[in-house]
Amino acid sequence: MSDTVPREADLTAPTDDLTWKTAAQLRELYARKEVSPVEVAQAHLDRIAQYDEHVNAFVTITADRALADARAAEDEWRTSETAPARPLLGIPFALKDLVPTTGIRTTKGSARTRDWIPSADSPLAQRLLTSGGALLGKTTTSEAGWKADSGNRVNGPARNPHSLTHTAGGSSGGAAAAVAAGFTPVAQGGDGAGSVRIPASFCGTVGIKPSTGIIPYFPPTPLGPIVANGPLARTVADAALLLDVLSGPDHRDPTSLPHSPGGFVRACKRPPRSLRIAYLPTLGGRTPEETVSGPIAQAVARLEDAGHTVNVLDATPHDRFDLLHVIWTTGFATLFPDPGEDLDTGLAAVVREAACFTGADLAAAHLQRQQYKAEMSEFLAPYDVAITPTCAVPPFAPGADHPDTVRGRPANYLDWAWLTYTFNLTEHPALTLPCAATAEGLPIGIQLIGHHYRDHDLVAAAAAIETTVRNTSMPSFKHPLPELI
Repeated sequence: MSDTVPREADLTAPTDDLTWKTAAQLRELYARKEVSPVEVAQAHLDRIAQYDEHVNAFVTITADRALADARAAEDEWRTSETAPARPLLGIPFALKDLVPTTGIRTTKGSARTRDWIPSADSPLAQRLLTSGGALLGKTTTSEAGWKADSGNRVNGPARNPHSLTHTAGGSSGGAAAAVAAGFTPVAQGGDGAGSVRIPASFCGTVGIKPSTGIIPYFPPTPLGPIVANGPLARTVADAALLLDVLSGPDHRDPTSLPHSPGGFVRACKRPPRSLRIAYLPTLGGRTPEETVSGPIAQAVARLEDAGHTVNVLDATPHDRFDLLHVIWTTGFATLFPDPGEDLDTGLAAVVREAACFTGADLAAAHLQRQQYKAEMSEFLAPYDVAITPTCAVPPFAPGADHPDTVRGRPANYLDWAWLTYTFNLTEHPALTLPCAATAEGLPIGIQLIGHHYRDHDLVAAAAAIETTVRNTSMPSFKHPLPELI
């Protein structure tokens, strides 16, 4: 690693450079023949080469593949008489290092699979590649995505581009860091307890966890329907573009649902309307750190000033970490029945805890989760969207399994993430938007929750309030987003 550590402003401040263009802007530039996809891919690869040794967003960089993809896209843009239909044509993107890709090392963040070369693409990788995107590489994740930091024994944790002494979050920490640092305009992540939304919040990006079945999930997971893949981007519109590419049925996942092509991008263009908002400052009966909750309350006040109807609801369904704990420990014990010394120490401890549970315990957890899902659905029914902070704490040290405490209460491997895992348990669609920053310049995200299978409505609401919730007056809020909108 270079002895010269870059300033965070170098990593997050906007410029006119191609690496800070949105995917939508790049498509316009390609259509006008003003920029080449090869130029764009090379600009992103150059920025990765300059800064990623400090951020550690990537495990594997696929420079040759990215340039080959970009050359093919350049030919298609040049020879087409009209704008090509493929939505990501020539757009750089990154895949989380849990997603199988043919011929490309996929470590899963594990010493056990550090040299695994898959022989087939997952449906998710297939869709991104056939949509014309240029694959930059595979992003840093915790081992099998087990925790909400990206630290692992293969390449270590991703660092927050806003402060290299803090975590980018996880498990999709490399994906969020790559987007926030200008390494890629869009990236894919996976979310089983907040693993898209937590790093998106920590890094100041947009992150979406859709309803179960919107994006097909294969290979299957023992964690079942609480896990979903989702996009990370710098704007809601770009996240919607990626969500359109990823959505739709696949025969390998019989729970996957039909999708209208381009529906999420169209949802972003709906005329804004007044929303009925449920603000849940103490979701589950628990309170976030004041560093986080204060700025979120200010953002909610701005929404009210903008004409939305806000109801503050303190009495909410109770936190159900007990259900997550049973499903999480037994699921990872299925993946790692032998928690040996080569396994991440924290993950091995989680796997060993699975021995405390019986098959009846797991069945009861799934039954109670369905009851909890119904309870939350009924609670949210009168509102268009619900709002919470995305995270209960600001970013902590990189590589740590979890923060030490939340409001003085000791934290364990995931109970501190109740604001996100709640909606994995209930399968509601949820997304995070950058909202504010701490005095130290660390981003704070605001979470929007929608109704089951009304993901288009949630995306439309997020697009409508995106500029309202983002407070750019804070002098420490160094982020490219305001200048991209």
